[in-house]
Amino acid sequence: MNKLACILLFTILVKFSAGQTGFSNPYFPSEPKGPGEWKLQLSGYASQESNSNSLDNQFFNTINRSGFIEKDVIETQIDHISDKALSGQISNLGAGIFINSAKKPGKIYYYAGFDHDHYLDTYIDKDLVQLLLLGNKPFAGQTLEMPATKYYNIYFNQVKGGVGFGFGNDDARHDLLVKVGINSGQNYDYVELNNSSVYTHPEGDFLDITANVINQASDTVWATVFDINGMGVSTDISYSFLKKENFYLNFSTRNLGLIFWNGNTFSGEIDTTFRFEGLSNDSLNSQNLPGDYSYNSLRRLLFKNPDNATFSEILPWSLNLSVGKFLGGRKFYIGFSGNFYPTLQANYLMEIFATWNIQEKVYLTPLVKFGSYGKLNFGMAAGVRFADRFRIELGSAYLNSMLDEHGLLGNGGFIRLVYTH
Repeated sequence: MNKLACILLFTILVKFSAGQTGFSNPYFPSEPKGPGEWKLQLSGYASQESNSNSLDNQFFNTINRSGFIEKDVIETQIDHISDKALSGQISNLGAGIFINSAKKPGKIYYYAGFDHDHYLDTYIDKDLVQLLLLGNKPFAGQTLEMPATKYYNIYFNQVKGGVGFGFGNDDARHDLLVKVGINSGQNYDYVELNNSSVYTHPEGDFLDITANVINQASDTVWATVFDINGMGVSTDISYSFLKKENFYLNFSTRNLGLIFWNGNTFSGEIDTTFRFEGLSNDSLNSQNLPGDYSYNSLRRLLFKNPDNATFSEILPWSLNLSVGKFLGGRKFYIGFSGNFYPTLQANYLMEIFATWNIQEKVYLTPLVKFGSYGKLNFGMAAGVRFADRFRIELGSAYLNSMLDEHGLLGNGGFIRLVYTH
């Protein structure tokens, strides 16, 4: 298999997932109990989920190990792509502290924390996947169509501060929490390909190529975690209502804001039709070809006279709704949680769950997850509480997918640590 095609496909397809995990437990409401009963709460979490409607586990794992992709693996992978390969990843990690107000305990509280987020969202035409995996030779005399392909990848860090307001009483409590974040942009890369095609002459004498491509990047060189290629602001807003041992509702929005990208920015566009008849020795000597075929070098070669002006882009913000019902006092809790991502191609992810609270010490939660990728995933979450102060929660919604080597990609999980004093 062509080495360059492997590198390109790995860049476009390999790092995927979707989901969102925050500081609260979505499977059993267990926030600080009420006015005056806590002074501070420390939280830390990490989550990552991978999904695709077309990419299978065997193909994904082979590329991820940089292994040789056998012909039968490629053929099986192509058979899994009906029209579009939709894949995505959302990874979150962070830490934060809630501090109760000394003057109005339980009614006003404050928050400070740090988040690191990664969102990757791809929507790739089947013909483009075939071209990258097989090259154009098997398609002599045919036209490969690429009507709409999108690739979106962003890394950013956030320092957040906020204030919460609690009102009501122990039996029916309302909470409103507002956070403001200062965003440090690390990496941003967006590629959009529309109404493009590649025709291969039956004898391989030439290629007729139609290309309509837009590319925008914070920096063509990949930044490290400590590099800053942009700054911005955002807000998180959350409202919850808890009726003791009866009902719970939470509605929130996250990452509502933007980043002004001002590193070595890159914006380029191609809208052209041309015939490629190969390269002769003379043309090779006259071409300004790169010394290597990295993503950066290819980008510089393809896009003539790119714009290096700064630009701003909104963050991949999300909406979340979580509702649940207590049964048998606090012994059982059944619920629904849904995330909606207006700016992504994979724009929704929902789950239903049922939690068994064993003597206020152990939580067991079977769950079912469904989203834009068009498949059901099944998993399990668990939580353990120690001395009413410390709890650990972890789980995965992809136990069935991770165990199926030939099934569609689905993996990931989360872990959360909480200390309340």
